[in-house]
Amino acid sequence: MDIRQNISAILERCKADIETNMETQDINASGRTVGSLAVVSDNEGLRLGLFGNAHAPLGTLEVGRAGGKVPAGFYQIIKQWTRDKGLQFGTETERGTFAYFVARKIAREGTQRHRLPVDVYSTPAKAARNEIESVLRNMIQAFVKTSVQSTKTHF
Repeated sequence: MDIRQNISAILERCKADIETNMETQDINASGRTVGSLAVVSDNEGLRLGLFGNAHAPLGTLEVGRAGGKVPAGFYQIIKQWTRDKGLQFGTETERGTFAYFVARKIAREGTQRHRLPVDVYSTPAKAARNEIESVLRNMIQAFVKTSVQSTKTHF
């Protein structure tokens, strides 16, 4: 297996671990964020990240949102979140009332995840980094060893 394939496999495992963490910690609402998670290979190398525009900001997956200024249309975002989560209401007016008060509470106090952060990507990312470092270290050591042996045979 070449280095690119090896690192790609490590990143794919990391991606799967993050997806599992999002599922087990019930972080998925619409599935857009987990659907945006991808390993991308191009001329610049390999990257694991969130791609596209239809996902939550990466940091909020673990540490939520602090209280304070909220984005324009936050009430509508919360209202859509209630649909994505499958929350049932007797009427759309009740859904709107709920969304209004949730949006105000988040603006005032932040999200529960901000008060009680979770580990979604930190541990898998650290494990992937350590594994990639090990692969690179072994590859460099093998290259140096081969180069030294090759030099010895020429003298």
